[in-house]
Amino acid sequence: MQCVCNSMKSSNLSCRPVLHKSVLACGLATVLLLGVRAGEPEVTPAEETGNAVVPFAEQAAQTGRPAEAVEFNGRWYMVFEPDEFSWHSAKAACEAMGGYLACIETAAEQEFISRLADGRYLFLGGTDEAEENVWVWVNGSPWEYTNWMDGQPNNYGGEEHYLATYDGGEWVDVAAEGHDFWMPTGFICEWEK
Repeated sequence: MQCVCNSMKSSNLSCRPVLHKSVLACGLATVLLLGVRAGEPEVTPAEETGNAVVPFAEQAAQTGRPAEAVEFNGRWYMVFEPDEFSWHSAKAACEAMGGYLACIETAAEQEFISRLADGRYLFLGGTDEAEENVWVWVNGSPWEYTNWMDGQPNNYGGEEHYLATYDGGEWVDVAAEGHDFWMPTGFICEWEK
């Protein structure tokens, strides 16, 4: 497993692991310990992307967070865009690396996350799955700052209980998984150290 990194306008890095489609479904913790089995195809070969390739599993296992994670106000963040995932598997992947899905607690952090997301729709660490319209952060921080898009949250179809970035970094509630155009294409992990 490898991490493909792309430079951003703000000189930060946005990294995404190059994963076999089944990696997150099978459990990232196992992959971090055992690595991808020999012979499994990668989703995006680095030779085709022209980007720098960094050993992802080795970095995560040794440091708790990938070395390519971007620091902001004493915390580190990284974007992941695996082929197949759900909010729950994204949450588990971040936790397996010693972090959690990103939790936005201030306007400054929101601005940073918007730049990091760079227009992509990405899962964040907010949910109301326990009780409808009672949103909580996965890291236990108080739910005080919000950046909802107009008309959100709307719990469309009665199954939208998970927070994601949308156009311009505004927030929307979405289902845990799916392939509709408004569904996240990845997720952001956050580390406190």
